[in-house]
Amino acid sequence: VSEPGWAHPGLIDRFRQRVREAIQARVDDGRAAGVLVGLSVGDQSAIERADWDIFRRTGVAHAVSISGTHIAMLGWLVAFGVRRVWPRWQRGVHVVPAPTAARLLAVAVSALYALVAGWGVPAQRTVLMMAVMAVLHVSGRRWPWPLVWVSAAACITVLDPWALWQPGFWLSFVAVAILMSSEPEEGTLAGPGTPNWRARVQGAAREMLRTQWRVTLALAPLALVCFQEVSLVGVLANLV
Repeated sequence: VSEPGWAHPGLIDRFRQRVREAIQARVDDGRAAGVLVGLSVGDQSAIERADWDIFRRTGVAHAVSISGTHIAMLGWLVAFGVRRVWPRWQRGVHVVPAPTAARLLAVAVSALYALVAGWGVPAQRTVLMMAVMAVLHVSGRRWPWPLVWVSAAACITVLDPWALWQPGFWLSFVAVAILMSSEPEEGTLAGPGTPNWRARVQGAAREMLRTQWRVTLALAPLALVCFQEVSLVGVLANLV
């Protein structure tokens, strides 16, 4: 029987299954294999219940399965690489500027990764917000962050109304709203009169700590409603 072509339905599902089988075949420890499957293709069913209890109690369950953070980090890495490689291609630079190419390719690769990772609500939210921001930058426009945030939420709701019943929808959108609203203005991390690198690192560390506290406090009521528990060490675990 011939192998189905790239356009055959279920290609991504078959790819995810192959990755899962390859990991399970090469990793002897079943618990470790389940975590690796969750980290690679977002298959949470492969993670054992005992490990989920540990992740939930330490407040890092969102980091074990594919979340918006993973998608955003990959997009940033793609944009970082394209911005440095694209200017060396003279013909390409004359057609598409390097910043535009970096944004568009970052969105495309992130969308593909989100599909391979299961296309969960946090992944959808990240890809949609990245796409909106890329279009705004390319067109020379600028929207306030609440408008970008609401646009992504509205799109997901229209495409999948049942997403409103998923805890990941509310946790993801509330968390990103806190992050975007608490983003410091450019040049304020180091403080006035302290442009040296040590002051910048200290300012960034203080801002990261404050942001983590804001996110933790904002998500605590939702965690109580959705999971009937809140991690007391979640702040320290997520900082690490």
